[in-house]
Amino acid sequence: RAGMIIKSCNNPAPNTRMSVANNHNTFDNLKICTGGLHVANRHNSLERIVHRASEEIHASRMIAKETSFSEGINAFRAKLDIQVMNHNGYQESDAVKARLLRKHEAVLQYLENRFGDYYASYDYDAPLPPIASDRSNKIWMCWWQGLDSAPEIVKACVESVRRNAGGREVIIITDKNVDEYTQFPDWIRDLHKKGILSRTHISDLLRLDLLAKYGGMWLDSTFYCCRPLTADVYSAPLWSIKRPNYLHASVASGMFANYSFGCNETYRKVFAVIRDYFLEYWEKEDYLVDYLLTDYLIVLAQRHDPWIAEAFNKIQPNNPQCDELFKILDQPYNEKQWGELSANTDLFKLTWKQNFAKVCSNKLTFYGFLTNNSFADSNI
Repeated sequence: RAGMIIKSCNNPAPNTRMSVANNHNTFDNLKICTGGLHVANRHNSLERIVHRASEEIHASRMIAKETSFSEGINAFRAKLDIQVMNHNGYQESDAVKARLLRKHEAVLQYLENRFGDYYASYDYDAPLPPIASDRSNKIWMCWWQGLDSAPEIVKACVESVRRNAGGREVIIITDKNVDEYTQFPDWIRDLHKKGILSRTHISDLLRLDLLAKYGGMWLDSTFYCCRPLTADVYSAPLWSIKRPNYLHASVASGMFANYSFGCNETYRKVFAVIRDYFLEYWEKEDYLVDYLLTDYLIVLAQRHDPWIAEAFNKIQPNNPQCDELFKILDQPYNEKQWGELSANTDLFKLTWKQNFAKVCSNKLTFYGFLTNNSFADSNI
């Protein structure tokens, strides 16, 4: 694990859908490879890049088939735009924004053409069973291999959430305990074994099902939390990080963020609907039309159910600097800069897929400060 970190900046840095599962299944087959440089290298391997490119080409062809040739071409070009944005500091020109927005509508139209009857006939008022008293109001996170095998940055993030959980229990889902909390259909597991459904999208289903069953809060395991999660926004009936007029790489456009959700008992229905949309898609398809499929399903749920749309509209903007700490992790720690960054942001989304320096110019970097647990002692 220690080998993953480069020490100096001189080096580059409805519920019935789920009931068909086998209750005794384990998720041993979902174990993921973490540890050392192997983690980052595997994530960015040539094999993975080629696989993702072939997926995008096929998805664009299918979008063209369901909509038009020109929409398919634009969708593929917009997917390339996103890859460029990932490497240019997330710069989004007006032309790129226009292509992205057009691509989003094409993907939504594709899904409507393929699944519109299901969305229209879905029972949006179906009741959900009550929550068991020992499962309510939890904070859910996931690291399939368990924290002992997690990268240093993940351990620091999880510890920060535990430190600021506001009295709530933080439950880490792993491949050893997942069956205590949810059971997935056998055919979902089969899709994963065949390489059709990735562990990323298994995690999407996991968060949707946990929130549909138990409510509470979901946070990705790479969230760094700098103060107690006790503000009113986190106890609202429905919560997600919300930054209006954000970038448009995702159809969410900042109005929600798939890596952060929360709900009370009543609003579990929001996630039951999205979960069932997700299952319907994979029951009929054997390819991924878009890497951010779940975001599209969330938008479609809002379009088909005014109650869900109103719930998302009522979420108050929060955590506006969520993505900014990640950009400076390699830079020397600056107390004033940290104070400005964290003044109105409690949660910062980081990543385990890159290496960060702990020391730069003989000073601790933001990453070094974070992993030394020094943020916990700073005056925010």
